[in-house]
Formats: sequence, C-alpha cells, structure tokens
Amino acid sequence: MTSNPETTGPALRSAGWFGEGVTGGHMRAFSHRSRLAQLGYEASEYEGKPVIAILNTWSDINPCHMHLRERAEQVKRGVWQAGGFPLEFPVSTLSETFQKPTPMLYRNLLAMETEELLRSYPVDGAVLMGGCDKTTPALLMGAASADVPALFLPAGPMLRGDYRGEPLGSGTDLWKYWDEHRAGRIGDCELAEVGCGLARSPGHCMTMGTASTMTSVAEVLGVCLPGFASIPAVDSAHHRMAARTGARAVELAAQGRRITEFLTREAFEDAAATVIALGGSTNALIHL
Repeated sequence: MTSNPETTGPALRSAGWFGEGVTGGHMRAFSHRSRLAQLGYEASEYEGKPVIAILNTWSDINPCHMHLRERAEQVKRGVWQAGGFPLEFPVSTLSETFQKPTPMLYRNLLAMETEELLRSYPVDGAVLMGGCDKTTPALLMGAASADVPALFLPAGPMLRGDYRGEPLGSGTDLWKYWDEHRAGRIGDCELAEVGCGLARSPGHCMTMGTASTMTSVAEVLGVCLPGFASIPAVDSAHHRMAARTGARAVELAAQGRRITEFLTREAFEDAAATVIALGGSTNALIHL
C-alpha cells in the first residue's frame, strides 16, 4: 500500500475542485469544501489525497451483483487504508437475467454514464464494480474514454448447483432441463428441483458465458488484480481482494497511471488468445 500518496506523483486532478486551505484560492473551491463539510467530511479526510470513485452497478434487480453493496464498503476500507478518499457512485445496472429485450442495447449507455461521471466529478482514480455480461465492457469502455487511473473489480462467479448428484451450470442447464421437461423426460417436480439449484448464491454465471469471459478478459488486459476474476463471489478471498483493489487504485492514482497505459495492442492480443483458449463467449468479439 502507499503510505503517503499525497507527497508523490503528479498533481491530483481533484485539487482543481478543492484547492487548499480555508478559501481554496477561488470561490468555487471554497464552495466545494463547504459542501464536503455539509456531507460530514473534515478537510483532513480528503485534502491532498487521491479521490477514488467507486462505480457500483448494484441493484435490487441484479442477482449477479447483489453482494456489491457490501463489497463497496470493503473497497472503501482499502482506499482509506492506502491514504485515499473514497466516494461511491451508483451507476446503471444491466441485468442479463431481467432486462429486455437485451442489455446489449444499454451497454453504451452505461459506458457513456461511466465516462461522464469520471470526467465531471473531482475524481483522481476509480474502481469499477461489475461482472454481469455487459457491465464489464461498458465500465471499461467508459473508463478508457475518460482515461483516468482505474481498476475493475469483478463480481465473481456464483456457486454451482446440484441436481441429483449432477452439477448444474447456470444458463446452460436451464435450456437442457427445460427441453427435457418439454420432451416429457422429467416432470414438474423434477423441473422445480432443477430451478432451486440453477442459481444458488450471489455472483454472475459460473459457466464460461459472457460474464466469466469478460471478467477473464479484464484480468488479462491488466485492469484487474491478478487472480481476481476466478474468485467465487461468496469466498472470503473476494472480500480481501476488494480491499486490495481499493488500495491499488490509490497507488495508481497517486502515480498518475491512466488506464490506457495498460490497454495496449499486446494486451488486446493476449485477451483475444485467452478467449479462444477458454472457449469463451462469442460476444467477446463485439466487446473487444
């Protein structure tokens, strides 16, 4: 962790909003500082520290992200411990499960929202919280356009289910057993039993669909901490990695290392090779 980020690296972008001292040097800075006081913050909590935006796609209608409200608190812990100042922003939630006709229609909307939030607020760095299919590329597209220091925090896969000794894969076995039911090979009771095990914990699909594919892509692109994409959503390691992500975001912001520094041609070639090696979702081509 960075013990004293305010003394190293380039000037902080947020300093243009907050200034220094009581007056901050200009009327707007004075106004911004008074509004932070309205929010309950002391100047010592943010002055000279990297401001880290936590963009959270949690909502009550997105089961893949149902734990991200809690994870945001762990990201904040990491940010505070590393000497930063965290601010959480709610952004659009694109739920593959419920949104019709398809969240692909709204991917660019979230990308634009991400870009404009990061541009228009006093942000020095960002943690992007997503995982459900279209949220990962949308957040990364927006952050790349804004080009601030940013890290992606994947929601993590859910726990696999079980049906009479057979593993259940979210999505894939939905179609398999629905067809078995239509063909009359299993009855209503058996289908209900399958339904209880298809999705049994927080987290995105544990199969190699678009969610797992794109979080793996984020890791290979270098915008996610190594090993994070495969940690199950409910594993205690997920809590710890959330805090580490917050701490690392402070370091990147203090050093002024923008996200496009990592999004090189070689990184994209590695990502494409990873999709092929994993047998990943064909949607990866569209998103990349």
